[in-house]
Amino acid sequence: MLLLEPNYLWLSLTVLVFWVGPWRARRWGHGVLRSALWLCLVLALCQPAMRSDEVPAHRVVLIDRSASQGQDPGAEVEAALVQAIDPRSQDDWVVIEWGRDEDESPMRTAAGPVPSLPIGSDLNTALAWGAGALSDSVRAGVLLVSDGLATDGFPTRALSELRARGIPVTWWRTAAVPGDVRPVGLEALAGQSQAMRIGMPCTLLATIEGQGQTVSCLLMEVGTAEGAESQELARVDDVLLTGSVQVPLSFEPSRAGFLQVQLQVEVQDGVDPRPGNETLERTFAVQDPLRVAYFGGRMQEGAERLSELVGPGFDLRSADATTPLSAMDLVVLDDRPAAAMPQGLQEELVERVAQGGLGLLAAGGEAAFGPGGYHNQPIETLLPVEMVQKEEKRDPSTSLVLIIDTSGSMGGNRVQLAKQVSRLAIRRLLPHDKVGIVEFYGAKRWAVPLQPASNSIEIERALNRLDAGGGTVILPAIEEAYYGLKNVRTRYKHVLILTDGGVETGAFEPLLRRMSDDGINVSTVLVGPDAHSEFLVNLANWGQGRFYSVPNRFNLPEILLKQPASAKLPAYRPGLAAVSVHGGRGWWGEVDPTDIPGVSGYVETRLRPGAERLVETQGERHPVLASWRYGLGRVSALTTEPTGPGTESWRAWSDYGALLARVLLRTADDGGRPFAFALHREGREVRIVAERRGATEAWPHAVLVDAPDQPLSFQALSPQRWEAQLYVDPEQEVRLLAGARDAERAPLRLVLEAQNPERDEKLVPTRVADELAAALEDQGGSVVNAWPQVEDLALSTVKTPLGNRPLAPWLALLAMFLYLLDLLLRRWPRQSS
Repeated sequence: MLLLEPNYLWLSLTVLVFWVGPWRARRWGHGVLRSALWLCLVLALCQPAMRSDEVPAHRVVLIDRSASQGQDPGAEVEAALVQAIDPRSQDDWVVIEWGRDEDESPMRTAAGPVPSLPIGSDLNTALAWGAGALSDSVRAGVLLVSDGLATDGFPTRALSELRARGIPVTWWRTAAVPGDVRPVGLEALAGQSQAMRIGMPCTLLATIEGQGQTVSCLLMEVGTAEGAESQELARVDDVLLTGSVQVPLSFEPSRAGFLQVQLQVEVQDGVDPRPGNETLERTFAVQDPLRVAYFGGRMQEGAERLSELVGPGFDLRSADATTPLSAMDLVVLDDRPAAAMPQGLQEELVERVAQGGLGLLAAGGEAAFGPGGYHNQPIETLLPVEMVQKEEKRDPSTSLVLIIDTSGSMGGNRVQLAKQVSRLAIRRLLPHDKVGIVEFYGAKRWAVPLQPASNSIEIERALNRLDAGGGTVILPAIEEAYYGLKNVRTRYKHVLILTDGGVETGAFEPLLRRMSDDGINVSTVLVGPDAHSEFLVNLANWGQGRFYSVPNRFNLPEILLKQPASAKLPAYRPGLAAVSVHGGRGWWGEVDPTDIPGVSGYVETRLRPGAERLVETQGERHPVLASWRYGLGRVSALTTEPTGPGTESWRAWSDYGALLARVLLRTADDGGRPFAFALHREGREVRIVAERRGATEAWPHAVLVDAPDQPLSFQALSPQRWEAQLYVDPEQEVRLLAGARDAERAPLRLVLEAQNPERDEKLVPTRVADELAAALEDQGGSVVNAWPQVEDLALSTVKTPLGNRPLAPWLALLAMFLYLLDLLLRRWPRQSS
């Protein structure tokens, strides 16, 4: 025994007043009774208690009787409770059921009918109710009888509360119908829930459960208009069920709006033990086409050709400097030179990308990037590639034809002077240049046909064989040289005429001017003592060449045939180049880019640090497609023409249109939307949460589709977060149009599924129960497959010894009895002597 208030023991000394002093008892019996009474009262004030290791237990039994149960556990639980509850024990039992149909009878215990919670299969609420019914002053525990397939998902809140209080949960995991074929999920792939668009490939992931059956999965569009028929969107056959199986169903929405679909599961082989729950309906929001501002240039009808390639998911509009970029999701620059993009438009584009999240695809060939003049322009800072403009010191290739007069008038020293001037001219050529010699002497012939200048031995032998003799007819020789040079491909073409000037008259001017127009220059050399020849000067002027005079071997001229210089190499590289592809499914979606053919031409660039290389040439690794984030927006660079000669080989590839659509979609990326929206439902309350993106000053805006004139009222919770509430029936679907107030862009469609406990009860995936089992074991609970013995039910521990039995009430009762006995003795008649 222990005294909780021992300080009152000093009052026991006052018991002496009953034995000494004026208040002493006259009879010793009265003194004993009154002393005992007083001591009982003093001890009661000290609050004596008897130590006891027995603390009463308080158990809550939660019984799930929802439709997902394979067999109603009611009868089995009733029988088990009769055995478990001992009326002589101080333990307390509270039994609650939930999920029972109205036509089913409630369970009964010795105390009467078991109360039922009207919450369907809301496991979180049931566990929270059980936690609230337990006290921390007793040993407590929860026994859960359920299959764990709760429509409200994982009971996070209730389990967290029980764990914090140290109350364990024992779960009798009842079995659902084994092998039941049922669809338990139909969701858009990650990132596609608000990105499904008309004409764009999308994939819904169906989750089917069963065991051993072979089924087909059929996705149907439910006809919403009166008289409208359902249409098949996708179908997958021969799906073998081995527990939970995920089946991708791909299709392209044919219209924007709200798409109601029905997933139908048909058993092809095997038996469904519980037929009737093989369909699942969902509604998805299909967004409008992306608005694309197309700035074209060199490509004729580029917008129409690009629109045909990428399909109806993009609304391409030819744009100019007056186009409002604020209404666009994406801007495409297709081979448009910088001169056609005003400075103000470029600066606005940079701001819209960085601050507004606008997407930009810069593409093109000979009129884009460096060749298009974008070096040191505002748009250059946006691009994920650096412009490369190489220079080289080069000696341009030259073809030289020497026309040497070997007529009789060139006899003696003059023909030798002509040979010396010819040798000097040939020495200025490089091995890759070409040279030919035509002589005329009344007739004309090729003394040396056009050939590389490196054949110096054959050329020198031909020069040595030249000798004077014959008439002077030069016009046919010039024509011969013209025809010989016309099909030669060198940077410079030159004809050098060496004669003494005594030639015939003829139609020289038209011929030489035509040669000049074709890029062939004609120069003349007067050989001999004459200082001037008006005829040869005219020939040089008509042929855009020079006139030289060689009176003797001491005045040999320096013949200028070309001008070596530094030259910029063209950045555009024509010709087929093999490419390699990088990037994963997030970039390419359903497109397999591994068999992409080589590119037919591209602009040489260099990848910026931090940019993502998606397509590159093999060997030199020049980027063909690169992308990066710039502020809130995304910028991609395609260094070839999407519909021009550079992609000729790609356009013959069947997946080119789908690949290009993926590039446009990822570049747009919905980054231009100022808010990200999310919908949450708790009972009748629906919360619409808007998160600000970027530095926009806009205010969120949302309306119900059925009430477009009644905008929802958003309240600012923080500078970056707003929230609006509305109250609707939980079994009613919510459809919204959301965006920024007074925005020019098309609003975002949002949909929140209706809650239907009767429908959803049988469509809960088994993983929900598996997650619950793992969580219970982590917090010290247990999972059993049958009704547990009472001694096996885990209970919490009591931190303070409040289980000691108090004795004060008994002492007070004893004091009352002694008082009555004392009164009886005083009233008892005395016997006379």
